[in-house]
Amino acid sequence: WTFPLGALLHYLSYELCHRIGTTAGVRVLEQSHPKLAKNLQLAEPYLACMEIPSREIVGILDALLPLCQQALYSKNGHVSRAGESALLYLTQIDPAHIAPPFLDFATRALDVSSVNLSHQAPAALSALTRLIQPSLRRRPSVLLQ
Repeated sequence: WTFPLGALLHYLSYELCHRIGTTAGVRVLEQSHPKLAKNLQLAEPYLACMEIPSREIVGILDALLPLCQQALYSKNGHVSRAGESALLYLTQIDPAHIAPPFLDFATRALDVSSVNLSHQAPAALSALTRLIQPSLRRRPSVLLQ
């Protein structure tokens, strides 16, 4: 992994998270203040076509998760942190979908018997410290599955 690939993954995940958050905010605004939402969409017409269908979000998350995991365990520290940030953004979108596969991946890296994966332990611990809180936010039992 090179730094430009790690940065692309980071910013792609960030923009996906931003777009989904903006879409959710517009939806809430439409329900609570429909007149204001209509005026906002007149001023910023791109908001009307910003929503991504949920089946496509799942496909995008499924495509990005393995890339984030590979970037996380890169030898380049900047790429590793970019993968960690990308995982954090994806966890904000859907913790129930992202946390379990990552936890399985991290558990293998932290397993006592996996001598050949010991170089991945620091990256797994670092990512776990950042991902625990957003994973527990919506549903605390997500880590027990």
